This record gives sequence, structure tokens and C-alpha cells, in this order.
Amino acid sequence: MSTLARIIAASIVALFMTSCNFDINLGPGVSGDGNVVTKERNISSDFDKIKVSRGIEVYITQGNSTSLEVEADENLHDVITTEVDEDNGLLRISSNENIKSSSSKKVILSVKDISSISTTSGSYVNSENAFDVDKLTISSTSGSHVDFDITSNSLKINSTSGAGVKISGQTRELNVSATSGSYIKAGDLKAENTRVSATSGANISVNTSKELTANATSGGSIKYSGNPEKVTKSDGVSGSIRAN
Repeated sequence: MSTLARIIAASIVALFMTSCNFDINLGPGVSGDGNVVTKERNISSDFDKIKVSRGIEVYITQGNSTSLEVEADENLHDVITTEVDEDNGLLRISSNENIKSSSSKKVILSVKDISSISTTSGSYVNSENAFDVDKLTISSTSGSHVDFDITSNSLKINSTSGAGVKISGQTRELNVSATSGSYIKAGDLKAENTRVSATSGANISVNTSKELTANATSGGSIKYSGNPEKVTKSDGVSGSIRAN
């Protein structure tokens, strides 16, 4: 398959995923009743990772204690699931039915610390304040989105299949990769050392001051700012790497 054909195929797949969010709005499912209520849920186990799917919106705050509330149409409270996998320290936020429409399907979460955020299938995660953590990994796929403000020593971000990540704050070490029509906007994140890879129609922007190692291919685009002291770049077939 030619490079152009691969890019077109990736763009079509990404557009389909973004538009349909897989099963979020298609096929049988439940519609919200329009009566939005907020209920608190008990969290009995510790976790430092979260995974969000099936179009649920999560608004997360770093605080001194852990708490979780669901703000949703009244008939959707039994549909939205929040479960902790104790063995892996993972909070899974999802739904046990396809939610066709709703006035609200939000989870409001407060945590002390976080090390991993994973989103898929049209879900959304937003930080309500600036997080201060040692290391964080963000993985976003299948039309989902993450909007986060952070101060960290190490940050790793992966985006694919029409997903998007917007990140601000500062970090020492940044490692980002995007593919299949996705994007990562990290121009408002001040990094010292950055490794970045974009392919198959993906777009990435970064801001780094010391060292940048960048690779772009198959329609991938990388823009960088921050006037890094050292730049090592490899822009393969149809790839683009340039100062912003």
C-alpha cells in the first residue's frame, strides 16, 4: 500500500471512530430522562490509575482525600459503573449499557495522586486544577479526549485513532507519540527534554528548552517551540518537523 493510501485509510478510520465513538450513539441503548441528580459513591479501595470508556465525562481534582460523585440523568445512575480493581490499583469508569443520549453523564472525582489515565470510546477527562505528580502516563484512543494541567518529573502521552490530548504545565522529561489521525497539543507544557513521534496523519505540538528528538512519517506533523539547545530530527516519507 502506498504512503498516500495509508494516510487516507488512517484518516477514514479516525473519522469513523470520532464520529461514531464506536457504540456510544449507535444501536440499542438507554436514553436519559432529563432529570439530572448528583449522588456520592463510596470508594473502598485505593487506586492511582483510572480508565474511562463509553463516552463518560470525568472531571478530576487533586486534593487531600478521595471522593467520587456521579452527576447524571436519574435513570442513568444504575447504568454508569465505577469499580476499583484492587489488584492493579485501577478505577474503571464506564457504563453497562450504551447511553444513546443524556443531559449529563459526568463523574466528579477527587484524588490524592495519579500515575495513569486511559481513555477510549469517546470518553473525556478534564483536570479541574493543576496536578503535582512524579510520573504520569496518558493514553487516549478511539475518539476520546484528555485536557490536563500538570507539574511532573516525567510525562508520557500516547494518542491514536482520532483521539486528542491537550496538556499544559511543566515537566522535565516528555515522551509523546501520536498516530492514525490523532493529535497532542503540548505547546503550553514547558518541557526540558522531549522525545516525539508522529505518524499516519497525526499532529503534535511541543515546547522544549534543552533537547528535542523528533520523528515524523506518513503524513505525521510535528511543530516545536521553546528554542531547544539540541534538535535531532528524522522526517521520513511525507513527514513534517518544523519550528513553530
